[in-house]
Amino acid sequence: MIHIVTTTQVQQKIGQISDSIEEKSYIVTNRGEGRIILLPYYDGCDQFIDNYMEDFEMRKNQKKLQEKYKASSKSGKSSLII
Repeated sequence: MIHIVTTTQVQQKIGQISDSIEEKSYIVTNRGEGRIILLPYYDGCDQFIDNYMEDFEMRKNQKKLQEKYKASSKSGKSSLII
């Protein structure tokens, strides 16, 4: 189950959040805008975190990437031969 908490609540209740993290996940907001997610850790989840961070970077740079690859696709076939 996901709970929404503010950054102030995290600072005040970090012990309670830490104790309940296996049953609950948290979205931390600042002035109503989502900033952080808090999830429980387990051995082997590093690959999932790496994938998430890659997705985050692509989402963050979505417009630049779309413009770059749109221009690339308009340029036509490459002369590269493998």
